Amino acid sequence: MHEQLWDDEQGMVRLYGLHLVRETALGAFLDLELGNVARAERALHAVLQHQYPLNADARWAGTFKTHAAQAAAGTVDSDGRTRDQEWRDFDPNWRQFLGVILWITERLYGHVLDDDLRTEMNVAATLAARSEPVERIDPRYTNIALMQAWLAERCSVQSELGSAVGEQIAADGDISEYNSPTYDAISLFAGCLLTDFSTTDSLRGLGSQVVECITSRLTKIWHPSFALQAGPYSRAYGIDPRTYVSLMAVLMAAIDVPAAGPTHLDDRTTHVHDLYFLPIFTRMCGGLRGRLNPTQVDQPRRHVQRFGGTLATSILEPHLMVGFEHGRRNRFALDQYAPFTLYSGDRHLGVRTRPDTAWVDVREVGRHVYEISTARRTGPHVHHDTAALTITASHPPIMNDNELLFGDVTLQFPGITVEVRLARP
Repeated sequence: MHEQLWDDEQGMVRLYGLHLVRETALGAFLDLELGNVARAERALHAVLQHQYPLNADARWAGTFKTHAAQAAAGTVDSDGRTRDQEWRDFDPNWRQFLGVILWITERLYGHVLDDDLRTEMNVAATLAARSEPVERIDPRYTNIALMQAWLAERCSVQSELGSAVGEQIAADGDISEYNSPTYDAISLFAGCLLTDFSTTDSLRGLGSQVVECITSRLTKIWHPSFALQAGPYSRAYGIDPRTYVSLMAVLMAAIDVPAAGPTHLDDRTTHVHDLYFLPIFTRMCGGLRGRLNPTQVDQPRRHVQRFGGTLATSILEPHLMVGFEHGRRNRFALDQYAPFTLYSGDRHLGVRTRPDTAWVDVREVGRHVYEISTARRTGPHVHHDTAALTITASHPPIMNDNELLFGDVTLQFPGITVEVRLARP
């Protein structure tokens, strides 16, 4: 796929019609793994051209454009709009992603690269670490906080993020960015870097702490028959892992644990760009092999995680997997939040929140019966409203009055009550 996506004229990876900066850097790592040094050098030179300088606006200084044609942050459109909106006009997290990728690449393969390029890569990684605004990254933003903690130490930048994340894990028993098919993988990646490359006992200890809490949880909630982790998901790009590339599936592939994914991969597969993490995960996360040993689900088992007033529950049965959560009032990344997920055979059902969702609570009211309540926000007002939810399912429903039937799964409105009826195999 990399051969197909490489644009030799531009010296970058081209996907979705865009020359992607992060994926070009990861593609360079792959090329170096395969001995294609000349192409890797071209790619790395191209990546470095897209970093904002230190004297740019503090909001985007040191970060990178997400793609080569992205208009520079801070410029003014023809309609008078200033391009300064976070996530749309610039991604501040590209400091951490590109800084880490460049540092690792130089550390492992600098001896075969041009000396000037090595210097530029080190300067770019240091600029990314040093330009990060002190208060931007909340320690509960786990994957980014961990990468910044590691990158800051490698580049001799003072940071308290590592100790803050460690305190959060010690208090709650798991990372705050809990159970994400996307970002568990990045947190584990950062945990491996902290364990293997940090020079201080405190950061090495943090890496071990991160790896232990996530692998311990995944060992309990990973269902080998479905080849995926049970919900609920704090951040997920989709409910069905067979229709998009999740970073956890990529990481599991890197450490030889079977994981569900799309049956066909091409440039139209959702999130296919995340495949570019496979080579760097394979090289840097070898310490996870043997740490994740999912066992067959012969008897029902349950995992419960509490974060203050938030309670997340995962239930695994031989032919069923349910995840649900109540009490969460944090609005961070709410559009990626999946407070209810269910998998049974080839069927799945998920509840996704919407940008105007105020909160969602799911409670278990009986065996295979779950009650969902939700509220929608309009300005300062909060209304109990089922319209605050998006229902994602593997099969179209049969619609009756106040009821949707998804095979063995029933959703009743208003309420909402989800009832699961399963015949014995």
